[in-house]
Amino acid sequence: MAKSIGRLLGRRAPPPPEIAAALDALARLAEEEPTLSEAAALQGALLRAAAAAPPLVAEVDLAEAEAARKLAAGVPLLRGEDLRLDPAALRAAFARLADAARKHNLPGADAVAEALRRGALEPAALARAVLDGDPEPLALIVGGLGLPGDLARTLLRWSLFGPLSALAERLAPLRAAAAWGHGYCPTCGGWPLLAEQRGLEQQRYLRCGLCASSWGSDRLVCPFCASRDYEQLGYLFLDGKEQRRAATCDACRGYLKVLNALTPIPPYELPVLDLATLYLDMVALERGYAPAA
Repeated sequence: MAKSIGRLLGRRAPPPPEIAAALDALARLAEEEPTLSEAAALQGALLRAAAAAPPLVAEVDLAEAEAARKLAAGVPLLRGEDLRLDPAALRAAFARLADAARKHNLPGADAVAEALRRGALEPAALARAVLDGDPEPLALIVGGLGLPGDLARTLLRWSLFGPLSALAERLAPLRAAAAWGHGYCPTCGGWPLLAEQRGLEQQRYLRCGLCASSWGSDRLVCPFCASRDYEQLGYLFLDGKEQRRAATCDACRGYLKVLNALTPIPPYELPVLDLATLYLDMVALERGYAPAA
């Protein structure tokens, strides 16, 4: 009833607590780093759009034995599974995000919104390609429509982040039952957005940029090429900011941002911290390193 009255009075429903916390963190970031205020405003708009979209739920039927078999074979839990995502709800979420991108004048946002309106762009097909770990169909779909691939992937990521992070949390017991020694996500197969070094022991955990899964990783191994050559592994950081670094690998020229954290970073605050450490991306890129594809 309260929600209905709020609609009649034209008031916007408050965002869920986890999104409200991320919005507060973005506001603090914009105040502390004025050069990031525009990017923080865009990320806030995408967060609000994702929160306001119709509920989108991802479900999967995965037996414990099958999960153990997949993990032992290095196959992410969701690879090849039917998530029962509602195509209409996913399309609505994608449309809200595209509209937010248009309002912030992102290049290509008008074209993405128009392709979606005409039915030429189907987010469910993009989602299937991403979860199958096959970038070619996504590139063919987006490229064939003349759309900016980076923007399409960003909107898809924000559309899926909520339902996939919730599903990843429910699948955590299945992941914990088997060892995982790979750099890609054991839940969805995505590459880590960043890494945390937690507690006094500084145990490293990788955090997925698509579903926010967390999994342990050796500090002396590159998550992208698995190199253990300590002479090829290093760090980049700014003086006075040593708690936030870019771990680099000269074997594959990849890098990963590493942050100190007492406890796991809440899912919706991961992209906020990714933005807050943009200076590390600039330092790494200037030296010829590249993020995961």
